[in-house]
Amino acid sequence: MFTDTHANKLGWLLDERFATLDGVQCAVLLTTDGMLHSRTSSIGHDQAERHAAIAASLRGAARTYSEEFSGGGMRQLLLELNEYVCLITQAGPNALLLVQTSGPDVDLAAIAHQMGELAVSVGDRMAVQARTPVRDAQAAG
Repeated sequence: MFTDTHANKLGWLLDERFATLDGVQCAVLLTTDGMLHSRTSSIGHDQAERHAAIAASLRGAARTYSEEFSGGGMRQLLLELNEYVCLITQAGPNALLLVQTSGPDVDLAAIAHQMGELAVSVGDRMAVQARTPVRDAQAAG
């Protein structure tokens, strides 16, 4: 069943925080395993799902890097591309917040600050339950 990831309880909050922030193209809230939770109205559901899947993969690489070289965990990833910048921040238990900028020359400090403030102020509301594997039907029988 399709869930409207903009109209849910946090889509409006992402719009409120990021829609008027200069330099932000879109924002996506996702689980650490890549499931889309919420999005701004500036991005469609399908594209937001692709952002979520890729962000989770990047987070996995960052986590592995941190473990390998004693980094203490991931706080934020910055992906600088020719056309824009993507920031991915830990936003609560099992939750990540992704913000894509509207161009390469934006005020990243202001955007990162807003992301951090949002994560601190409502991190408990952005928390998502960790998914657990479903037991194999044959093993359960």
